[in-house]
Amino acid sequence: MSSFLHSIRWRIQAWHGVILFLAIGAFCVTAYHFAWDHQMRRVDRELQDSEHLLIRTLMDAVKPDKESGQISPEELARHLRAGDLTLPPDVVARFASNSYFSIRDFDGRILLQSASVPDDLVFLPPPKTGFSDDSRAVGLRRESLRSSSRGFSSVIGRDITRERDEMHRFAWLLAGSGLGVWFLGLLGGWWLAGRAIKPIATISRTASRIAEGNLADRIDTTGTDSELDQLSHVLNRTFDRLHTAFERQRQFTADASHELRTPLTILLAETQRMLKRERTPAEYQEALRICHDTSERMRHLVEALLLLARQEASPPSTSDAQPCSDRNTVVHQSCNLADILGETIAQLQPLADARGIKIETHLHTASCCGDRSSLAILAANLVGNALHHHRSDAPDRSVTITTGYDDELVFLIVSDNGPGIPVEDQTHIFERFYRVDKARTGDSAHTGLGLAIAKTIVGNHRGTIKVQSVPGAGATFTVSLPAAS
Repeated sequence: MSSFLHSIRWRIQAWHGVILFLAIGAFCVTAYHFAWDHQMRRVDRELQDSEHLLIRTLMDAVKPDKESGQISPEELARHLRAGDLTLPPDVVARFASNSYFSIRDFDGRILLQSASVPDDLVFLPPPKTGFSDDSRAVGLRRESLRSSSRGFSSVIGRDITRERDEMHRFAWLLAGSGLGVWFLGLLGGWWLAGRAIKPIATISRTASRIAEGNLADRIDTTGTDSELDQLSHVLNRTFDRLHTAFERQRQFTADASHELRTPLTILLAETQRMLKRERTPAEYQEALRICHDTSERMRHLVEALLLLARQEASPPSTSDAQPCSDRNTVVHQSCNLADILGETIAQLQPLADARGIKIETHLHTASCCGDRSSLAILAANLVGNALHHHRSDAPDRSVTITTGYDDELVFLIVSDNGPGIPVEDQTHIFERFYRVDKARTGDSAHTGLGLAIAKTIVGNHRGTIKVQSVPGAGATFTVSLPAAS
């Protein structure tokens, strides 16, 4: 029950019910107010008609002035004081039921009134000039008041119990209709809320299945381009990236286990062989050398794995328009690829000399925004890869290294004239632990991660890396990076 009350559907329904109730209530109150005003205006018109009838009847009962044809208020008041004016039966009957009137002078003396006059009448005070009038409600009565500065004041009223009862019935009708509309609105709101959050339930179920291990499952999008549909597309892209990351991690773990299994097997086999019986010093030395070489290979492999993990944990650089120091959490700075390549060549020159490989350089200024240490690893892996992949019996072995600008990009090109890369291997060389020469798995200098690390570094710098190779004619690796702004 608690989870239901805290659900989005219940909250939407609660707010919808409150707002709908207030809206219907405001409408009913306004409708009742207008209806009551309409009733009172109708009663006021009836009172005015009764007042005009009464005054006209009184004036007709007095001979009009022959010259003006008008009866002055003073003369009318004089006749009323004299008591020589009487009302026709039809007029008396009009004020005999629920209506009444009273005409008094300024001294409060009754000049003329109906039989059913209430005891709590209040007259308007006489104005200084002209006349004044007003309408008011007194309990269950409605009264029209008039006062003249030239003779008398009058009150004409009627009972409004019938109108009050009608308004009470109208109020109950409004309340019942409003509650009915509110109830129907609640049902409609509950249905609409269910329709509105149905995609959320779908998203939740899909996310639960993915959390349980079904990483290939995706949210079904309707294509309406609504806010929830847009959210579904974002979540699907996020799930795709998570799936890719999990698959990459799974493959990484499997490959690492496979690569470490061979040297561990060698270490165990060699130590078990040595422990079976006493050995000569020369045999122990040979066994220790094998264990040392195997351990060196494991060390290189672990270091490469840690380096690859660190590079993959580094977020890619963001907009090129940002300053280098603001690109991401890794401190980026303006780096000259030519300087980095110069330092890398100086470090690898002894290896090139030992292998009889000539290094040719065309290093032009190429400033990019990046992490200098990562770019140094990129350069060492590419140049080291080129130096290692040469046949020892091939003449005129060489590696050519070029840096420079191309439009808004800087480029690094590493070319060699080695045996090249077979066509079927060119799409796989950036994969982890992939080796073109499958027979060189025992070489501790080769872990099969160098080019995978290079691709990761390039990706973190929002660049691209491509390979072009003709079997038997060498390979060329081209790296393009955004130039420093």
